[in-house]
Amino acid sequence: MSSGLQKAFDKYSKFGKTQAQLADHNCIRIGSAGIQKMMKDCSLIDTKYTSQLLDNDIARVLGKLTINSNESSSIHYPKGTKTFEIKGFKALIDRIAESKSVNYDEILAKINANQGPRLNHVTEIANKDITDRMTNTTQYTGTHKERFDEDGHGKGKEGRTDEIISTGYVQGFKINEQFVSTKK
Repeated sequence: MSSGLQKAFDKYSKFGKTQAQLADHNCIRIGSAGIQKMMKDCSLIDTKYTSQLLDNDIARVLGKLTINSNESSSIHYPKGTKTFEIKGFKALIDRIAESKSVNYDEILAKINANQGPRLNHVTEIANKDITDRMTNTTQYTGTHKERFDEDGHGKGKEGRTDEIISTGYVQGFKINEQFVSTKK
């Protein structure tokens, strides 16, 4: 198995997942969204081989992998599995090469040439000036101003709540000490 394919598989299977999600699984798996992103980034999806055809290939390969087989060397996934391990991913690449009528090595070369997941057309801040003005803590007044320190960083709960002294005395009481009995 190609180390380039393994590296690409690792990058795209981890892309967009939190550390908790990655720690949750004992092995790395890639779903159809990660496969779609990889194929788009590698320019394998075009006018002749569309994302719908890729979905069909994913379904075919998963269907074959989830059918019970008696061969000990074949890959087998439990019924209902929607993600691939590296061995199943290699079977999918074989299927894609067959569907595109190209050599497996051509697809592998495009995947190896890819740098990894890219963030294309990421949403940018539309009105940067307005956002900067509204998040400038130096212009806050009143109680909002007290929620931030001099550097503009939030104080957290300390900036949102008032300190409550629960000594049992009311606001108008003049002596704020423990009651001392004068009787002896």
